[in-house]
Amino acid sequence: MDKTWYQALNYEALVRANKNSEAKAQEAFAKALTLLDTTESLLLHLGEYALLLGVEETLLSKAYGACLPAFEAMDSSVQVLTWEHPLWPKQVNSFAYCPRFLYVRGNASLLSQPSISVIGTRSPSLEGKKSAALSAYAIGKKSYVVASGLALGIDGVAHKTALDSGFPTIAVLGTPLTSCYPPEHAQLQEEIAKRGALVSRFAPSSPTQKWFFLLRNRLMSALSLASVVVEDRDGGGAVRQAAFALEQKKYLFFYQSSLDNHSFLWPKEFANRPRVFVVKQASDIPRVLEKAEKTRQAVGKVVQKSVQLELDI
Repeated sequence: MDKTWYQALNYEALVRANKNSEAKAQEAFAKALTLLDTTESLLLHLGEYALLLGVEETLLSKAYGACLPAFEAMDSSVQVLTWEHPLWPKQVNSFAYCPRFLYVRGNASLLSQPSISVIGTRSPSLEGKKSAALSAYAIGKKSYVVASGLALGIDGVAHKTALDSGFPTIAVLGTPLTSCYPPEHAQLQEEIAKRGALVSRFAPSSPTQKWFFLLRNRLMSALSLASVVVEDRDGGGAVRQAAFALEQKKYLFFYQSSLDNHSFLWPKEFANRPRVFVVKQASDIPRVLEKAEKTRQAVGKVVQKSVQLELDI
């Protein structure tokens, strides 16, 4: 294992020893960075780590031993990114639940490129599938990276459209890279690893939990400039990501057809809110996003100039 892998392994041992709670583990790891060589095996500094975390040495040693086999078995092609890594996507730093490490297979530089999430239900209508494909194509054609969550339905259509069109795509996983969910997308996952990027915030030693997928959606939103909810039910994962996007002050897009569907409440709850755009066709998405970004940047320059004038007085 390389040095970064040891850092991630040491951190995961801290998390496991702390009953899978990240907050205290992050605090202990931050202190360890200033006191210890965190690229060495935790067992070489077991007493110091245990003291920093406030647990018994035997508990921490057991946690390390439980995590070690999964890290040793991790594919050598996996890149482990830390906050200090040059390829770390800095756009995620200021948001809640920011991970301490990211695990990546494929082209890790894609994580820092402008991307747009195309997401939605696992059981789409024919219109939803068509809209997902058109959305991914319109986004990729304008040189945005197509991001999605590898799920059945809308996510799968978005990824496949990007690959078939020769556009880069990122799959943000709700499992460790060593797993595949759903199993039906095992081949698609491998294809994205070859021609795009797979990214997970979950270590190979992490047993997948249902709530991982909400953390996946938070991360996907943070990585992206905007999220496009093609089609989803009230309370669905894509709708939850829509809420995360607005919480993170990102852009949100959905289709007029969703707003016109009186079976669902969520489109009306999001409509007319800041940074939310209702579009009629896929080609509107990159055009509207580019206009919104230009407006935001222009406003930022005006504010900055105003502050500078006040300082000069």
